[in-house]
Amino acid sequence: MGRREGSFNDEIKRKPKSRLKGILKYIISFTIIGTLITVPTLMYIDNFIYKISQSSINSTVRTSKNEEITNALNISLDDSATDLQISYNNKYYTYLKDSKIYINDLKTGENIHIIEEEYPICYYNLLYDKNMIMYFVEFEGRAASTLTLNTYEIDSKRQAEYNSFTVYNFSKIKDMSMSPLINMIYINVETKTQYSSNNIIYKIDLFNNMSQVKSGVIIDKMFMLQHKDRIYYEDTYYNIYSGGYSTLNLFKDDVTMIGLDEDDNLYFLNNETKNKVYVVNSNKLINTIELSDSDIVDTYTNYQGVYLIYPTYILNVSGKDPYKRIGKLSKYVTFEAVKGDTMYLRTKDNKLISTELLDN
Repeated sequence: MGRREGSFNDEIKRKPKSRLKGILKYIISFTIIGTLITVPTLMYIDNFIYKISQSSINSTVRTSKNEEITNALNISLDDSATDLQISYNNKYYTYLKDSKIYINDLKTGENIHIIEEEYPICYYNLLYDKNMIMYFVEFEGRAASTLTLNTYEIDSKRQAEYNSFTVYNFSKIKDMSMSPLINMIYINVETKTQYSSNNIIYKIDLFNNMSQVKSGVIIDKMFMLQHKDRIYYEDTYYNIYSGGYSTLNLFKDDVTMIGLDEDDNLYFLNNETKNKVYVVNSNKLINTIELSDSDIVDTYTNYQGVYLIYPTYILNVSGKDPYKRIGKLSKYVTFEAVKGDTMYLRTKDNKLISTELLDN
């Protein structure tokens, strides 16, 4: 009996230890397997949810469980298309391909028209306040090119031809800035030879007269005021010019122009620290905006607002609250444009998606 009793007691002592080891092994195994399954799954879900939540046009950002996403925008973009632009009323998107302008419906992605000329289209711009395209056709000669300015109204399908002018050693049109309010156009044209390159700013007025405004420097940016005939431009050394040849000497720091708002206020960013935005009107400094973050990825303007693009959010520094985050970004998308209250993004697999801006 004693032997049996002793064996029974030993068995009682051994069983809890054995059970504890088993439980610990089970917990460890479950934790490892759960981690291996959960982490990739959460990453996938995060990516998926972000794409879904960012793919709504003319709807608000998902902020609650009851809020639904409508009119999903998920358009595959042509890999060979360049210069994507979106109309002011979120109705069309356009791009340049094979020297032709493609006009597509923004809801369906279907092509509705192709602008094609006898000679190549070398540049175009979709106006910020109406569904009109301004574009240039190049007839290339031996030493010079003839550039012709044309317009196309998308809704009425009306096409018109305007000014033609000759440019020697023409390379490309770098930029165009115009005011639909006073019908004035400025064009930045690059000329290039084997030994040198140059930029020339041309002006076309209401009566289709053309004149040369500036030559002899490389011009990186150009903005025209919308309510009066005045052009601002910036060269590669961050010199800012007002009008023809006058230098704008308002800043102690190096600055770069980043945009123009609907009240003709010009915005400049501190080029070194990227933590200050200066607001100028009528060649006078009227405001300085101190920024908390300096990791600005890009800037954007649509002649109505001026936006700073950060890795995870955007600011409208021309809005009533220049510090409020009005849009979210992530590593899965890149910023494209803002039209009205809608922000457009491009996914890594080259799809165009959209979301409404947060209240600004």
